[in-house]
Amino acid sequence: MLLREKDLKKYLFSRRITISDGLKQELLNEYGSPVEDDEGHIFEYTEQDIYEQIRKVIRDKN
Repeated sequence: MLLREKDLKKYLFSRRITISDGLKQELLNEYGSPVEDDEGHIFEYTEQDIYEQIRKVIRDKN
């Protein structure tokens, strides 16, 4: 799964969280594009992975 802006907005709205535009862009850059490992394999995050990482980033930034 890749994080789309629509998914991030829905996640934030459902949890009544407001974050800066800079942090939104940072999250989209990190989880919104495919990740390639050293051997050239594409790694995909699960939906649970993405939302858990978003939760941790927001917790640490606040």
